[in-house]
Amino acid sequence: MKNLSHLGPSPEHAKYQALLPQFWDRVRRQEETALAAGVPVDGLYAFARKWFDAWSTQNIDLIADCLTEDCGHIDSSTFQRNVVGGAATVDSCLASFEVFPDFAFYPQDGSVKSLPYVDYFEDTLRLVIPWRGVGRWTGPLRVPGVDSATMAPTGRCLNFIGVDRYVMRRVDGELKIAHIDTDWDIVLAMIQLAPIAPSSVSERAIKISATLQRAVVPMLRMLSRNATPDGARMMSIPLNNKQAVVTLEEKRLALANR
Repeated sequence: MKNLSHLGPSPEHAKYQALLPQFWDRVRRQEETALAAGVPVDGLYAFARKWFDAWSTQNIDLIADCLTEDCGHIDSSTFQRNVVGGAATVDSCLASFEVFPDFAFYPQDGSVKSLPYVDYFEDTLRLVIPWRGVGRWTGPLRVPGVDSATMAPTGRCLNFIGVDRYVMRRVDGELKIAHIDTDWDIVLAMIQLAPIAPSSVSERAIKISATLQRAVVPMLRMLSRNATPDGARMMSIPLNNKQAVVTLEEKRLALANR
């Protein structure tokens, strides 16, 4: 499959890299303020820096070190399937790096609303991080665990926002992620990455689409009377665990040889 690495990284990285100095200063002060109020968030700043740096440098050793061995991961792009095990989560990260060799996370913007949200209840620390992902699609896209299913890159740039919700756990005094829930706008990402896609949608086009929907849906309801429509609500994809048991050394080689 052709690689489009000659296109280089997304030109939008610099804009959001400029937000980082103020962002990290605020996160540090967040931790200090929370500790003064009695919330046990010591290590929050160190964890967040390590996590963001691991992604921006695509350092899978650092990523693995941010996760517990039994870390669970639910992503909106894989039909809310709970993938259990730190190695499986690392594999999802590796798949992202294969698709977007320059991928990095940034604050959504320079406002206070882009800072992490922290909650502590029943001896459990929960952390919510709003993020912006930036990268260029130059590598083959695969679903983790389904290596035979790949899509060719378009060379288009991705700039989208999402939110991660973490359940944190202390391991040897260090904060690590025990569970991840990731939500992001899949439709926007698909439009941005498509080789041909509209830059805007007119009100007339929306009205036409709504009219067609009203005409087609009643017929589809008739066709589905003898079907099992609720089955689609529990969509299952044929993931396997082959990649989840690959060693970190093999993952490093995969990144180096892409």
